[in-house]
Amino acid sequence: MYHLLTSCLVIFFIFTLFHPLPCASSQQKLGWCETLFQCGNITAGFPFWGGNRHKDCGNPLLKLHCNKNNITSLFISNQNYSVLHVDQASNTLTLTKQDLLSSFCSSKFTNTTLPTEIFDLSPTYKRVNVFYHCSSLLPNLSSYTCPEIGPISVSDNPEHPETCRSGFTLNVPTSFVTKEKNLNITNLESVLRKGFEVKVKIDENACQDCLSSHIRCHGFNENLTPGVKCHPLSDSGACGYNQTSSTFACYCKDPYSLSCRSGKSSVQWIKGGVIILILIGVVVFLVFFCCRTRIFKKRKTSDDR
Repeated sequence: MYHLLTSCLVIFFIFTLFHPLPCASSQQKLGWCETLFQCGNITAGFPFWGGNRHKDCGNPLLKLHCNKNNITSLFISNQNYSVLHVDQASNTLTLTKQDLLSSFCSSKFTNTTLPTEIFDLSPTYKRVNVFYHCSSLLPNLSSYTCPEIGPISVSDNPEHPETCRSGFTLNVPTSFVTKEKNLNITNLESVLRKGFEVKVKIDENACQDCLSSHIRCHGFNENLTPGVKCHPLSDSGACGYNQTSSTFACYCKDPYSLSCRSGKSSVQWIKGGVIILILIGVVVFLVFFCCRTRIFKKRKTSDDR
C-alpha cells in the first residue's frame, strides 16, 4: 500500500512541476515592478528598467545604467546618452549625447537619432543640420571654423550644400537661432550640455488603469493563465512589460479575476478555466488508473499464491 501511495504522489508531483500555480509568479513580478530605478537624482519606473528594477518591468530598449558617480545613462541606437531628468507624470526625459558634454569641435560628429517607435521629440525642440568638411565658409549659413576640422555650418534646412562632404543632425531648443552669420560656438555647446527633451510613447491609459485598478487590474500579460484566483495583497497593480509578446503587461494583485484581462470577454476567461479543469481531470484519471492498476496487480498476485 505504501508503494501504491508513493507512485500516485510522484505522478501528481511531476504534473505540478510542469504546471505550477501562476499566483506566485505574478505576485513576484508585481514586487519586482514596484521597485523603482534610482541613481543620483534620477528615479524612474515604467517603462524603464535597470539596476534593482527587473527587466520584465520595462521596455527591453529602455535599460538605464548607473555609474560609480551616480550618473544615469541610456545606451540606445548604438549611442550613449546621459539622462539628465525623468518626469514620470508627463512621460518625458531629458537626454544629452555623452560625447557632446565637452568641446563641440572634438566630439563625434554623428546623428542624434532615437527609435521613432519609442520616442517623440518634444514640440519645444527641433532638429538642425550641421555640415562639415566644407571647402569654405558658407555665406548664407551660420558658420564657425573648428581648429582640426575646418569650416562647419548649422542650418534648419536639411538640404546638403555641394561644398560640404559630411553632415549630421542635432536636437536643440526651437529658440536656437541658425540665421546668424557667425555661429556662437560657446552658446551651442551650452545648449547641447543642457540636452533635449523627448516623450516616451506608452499606453498611458492602460498603465494608469493598472496603477489604480485595485483588485480589478486591467491585465495585458498573455503569460498569465486564468484558473486559480489569488487573494489581493493591497490596492493596486504594477506596470510591466511582456518580453514574449513585446507588449505592455499589468501585474495584478488579483490577476485572475474576470476584470483582470482588459479587452478580453468573460467567455475567453471561461475557456481558460475549462482548459484547467480538463487538465485536472486528466491528472485525476491518471491517478485513478494508476491506483486501480496497482490494486489489480496486487490482487492477482495474491490469487496466484
